[in-house]
Amino acid sequence: MARLKIYDDPNTDILSVSEVKEHLRVDHSDEDTYIGTLIKAATQVAENYCGGNFINHAYELYMENWNDVYVSNSDTEKGFWFNTRKSPANLKYGGYYSPYTGLYQILLTKAPLASVEHIKYYDTNNAIQTWVNTEYNVLTFENQKGFVEIKNGSSLPDVYDRADAVEVRYHCGYGTSASDVPEAIKHAVLLIIGNLYEKREDAVFKLPKVSEYLLDPYKIYNY
Repeated sequence: MARLKIYDDPNTDILSVSEVKEHLRVDHSDEDTYIGTLIKAATQVAENYCGGNFINHAYELYMENWNDVYVSNSDTEKGFWFNTRKSPANLKYGGYYSPYTGLYQILLTKAPLASVEHIKYYDTNNAIQTWVNTEYNVLTFENQKGFVEIKNGSSLPDVYDRADAVEVRYHCGYGTSASDVPEAIKHAVLLIIGNLYEKREDAVFKLPKVSEYLLDPYKIYNY
């Protein structure tokens, strides 16, 4: 079963306390700590709505073998791969393939995908190896999750029997600093903060409508 672990969770806010205080028209420092917590909470609300990270995070996807992916469209033994010439020689069932090109793909569930740092695997001697990046392509898209696509003619390395036989480390987000985050997202988070600051009790919560309109262009759509 594929497993995901966060590798780097940066403590970087997309807004500063001073920026939020200006928006709230707060001119004292008594609530600076509280406002700092609202920044984190509102950012989380916005990220959940969009389905991705704003500041770059690093994740590690662990697979028991090359077939062990989150999204599969060939789940029968000797399925599509058995007859395609584009199939890696040691991949005969499971996994996900493009119905148009026949190429094998590994979906990366966090978004927006920025880069793939490496793909590592344990070889048949249980020694860690780094798979050369000329054997695959990394594809990123607007409003969709990215994936790794194995190049036509590439052969997947044989792996040792273990739960973390394959490791894909990748980064997702708009950048490493607040200045990389689109202004529309920041303004939406300001509107959410304003709502949380004004209403300090639990309630049936819905995003302010304007913030939804601001965030909608950045929503990640599932396959």
